[in-house]
Amino acid sequence: MKKLITIIFLAMFPFTCGFMNIAHRGDNEQGKYAEHSFAAYDRAVCAQVDYLELDLQESSDHVLVVSHDDNLSRVFGVDEAIEKNNFKKLTNYRNQSGESIHSLEEVFQRYQNNPQVKFMLEPKGNGEDAKRIVELINKYHLQKRILFESFSSAALKKLARLVPKIPRTQLAGSYKATGHSQDFAASFYTADAANYLHDKNKKYMLWGVNSNKQMHKFLNPDKGVTGLLTDFPVRLAKILQENNHFRIYYQPVTFPTENLAANLKLNNGHQVKADQVKLVNNRLWYHVQPNMWLNEQNLAHHDSLALRAQVGLVKVDQATPVWTDLSFKKSAGKTLRAHSHWNYFAVAKYHGKRVYNLGGNQWIK
Repeated sequence: MKKLITIIFLAMFPFTCGFMNIAHRGDNEQGKYAEHSFAAYDRAVCAQVDYLELDLQESSDHVLVVSHDDNLSRVFGVDEAIEKNNFKKLTNYRNQSGESIHSLEEVFQRYQNNPQVKFMLEPKGNGEDAKRIVELINKYHLQKRILFESFSSAALKKLARLVPKIPRTQLAGSYKATGHSQDFAASFYTADAANYLHDKNKKYMLWGVNSNKQMHKFLNPDKGVTGLLTDFPVRLAKILQENNHFRIYYQPVTFPTENLAANLKLNNGHQVKADQVKLVNNRLWYHVQPNMWLNEQNLAHHDSLALRAQVGLVKVDQATPVWTDLSFKKSAGKTLRAHSHWNYFAVAKYHGKRVYNLGGNQWIK
């Protein structure tokens, strides 16, 4: 019996020791917190995730910024293309967390002195910004804290040439064609992919796994999944703590205090420097000098009428024009037909009425 238990443990060991909790755009909880905001990142850091997943874009003056979209409309409500504006102008706008867009360098600076914080970076397009990304990684000596990801084989090939020792993950496509990457990630699960990647000693990750039920399902070592990219990494961290397979590695205790270097703006307009953050009862607390803890309610808040990320389905009863942002002044050049249904990704108030973002710079009212 003892031998059998040992064999079972060794079979489970790669999964129990190496399962990755990856914060997809931070702990944004599908819109409760602004994606790619420091609020979302700090929550994920407090949960001790394995990686913060960062989408990268580049401003007109070649500053790398963290944003999934190449336009500010969905998250900031303004129709401004990132590549056509300099970084200073881009920082004039605020998301639902009251934050401006952040540069990759600002993110690195915030967590540079916390070696537990690692970054999963997705270059834009075919890796046109790869060289600048590598320069920034080298500047902050983060080579051992980076994992690359990309849908583009050209980008992965370029990164493999520039920094061969930094691991790479192919997003989607064929799991059998991961030539320039060590790992593979997809939005859906197949046993064939799990078996193939296991035989090739490659990690198999899934994104879009957000429900408790799904998390428990893919934590089962029999599934062969080695990591999840989730909008709810705090939720996943708690499940990892409670899961029998992982209990010996994740102690069921309160999330510990984490180091950071942050400039915080308070409700009264004053700025303070924080050197630590912790998550208590699902609320962020920041340590500032002289030896004081402030909770997130002490920070400057967003406008209650500002847009909020939210996913759903909306029906339009009549022919409805599409606009590029919340000013509703510039047409997107299309009209939705009457009695049609559309997925939306953000909501806001306009003259007291609810308006919807249909993805990118597309708004209807």
